[in-house]
Amino acid sequence: MAGRPHRAQQSYWYCTPAGLAEAAASGELAPTVGRTTGRRTASKTGLREHGLAPVDTVVAFHQAEVADHADGQVEVAHPAPAGNVVPDGVVLMASGASAFLEIDRTMPYARLVAELEHYDAYRNAPAAGRGNAARAPRSHWQETYAGPSLERPFPPVLFVFAPAPRRAAPARREAAFRERARREGRVNYRLTVATTTLPPLIRDGAGVPVWRVVGNGHSEERFALAALPKAR
Repeated sequence: MAGRPHRAQQSYWYCTPAGLAEAAASGELAPTVGRTTGRRTASKTGLREHGLAPVDTVVAFHQAEVADHADGQVEVAHPAPAGNVVPDGVVLMASGASAFLEIDRTMPYARLVAELEHYDAYRNAPAAGRGNAARAPRSHWQETYAGPSLERPFPPVLFVFAPAPRRAAPARREAAFRERARREGRVNYRLTVATTTLPPLIRDGAGVPVWRVVGNGHSEERFALAALPKAR
């Protein structure tokens, strides 16, 4: 993954000394890049685990050949009427479709459920621009993710629950979130929302049936990414 950050505003997250040495040996590090590892900061604040969870998720997608590690972005702002929607990550999958990633370690359930409202607002944001004779104006998500003929639906929102000290186990947090999220009318009809936990995602890979769809009628059934039902 050392070859991924080429733009000036990108950086390597909290490399260990050994990781920094390997990245430097790859020839990808610019000569002016700082050499701070962040070890002391990470040990005090938990930022190391916060950084590793999305990296582990991206690696799981890459190793399963679901998405190349270079085809993901982190914390990209998406304009919506009430303010930007900023997913933890956006993955461009090998199929050409995209998915939004939300990786939780410590966020309260109310805030996680509120994220669904933000995604729904982004999905329903009015079209931008005037369009032209060949096509009608499109919203930001259609322009970015739907493809040239709008053949792709709104990207699924994938929640990954990762371990965190002094917090309930990821499986318990996933179950609690699912119970709250399934009551949201926008789920299952306007949004496809699926959940998993980080340990099986790392162990089994992102492409196999490790995803549980939020919504009535799906119960405990697990889906592969390619088989996720489309929002109605």
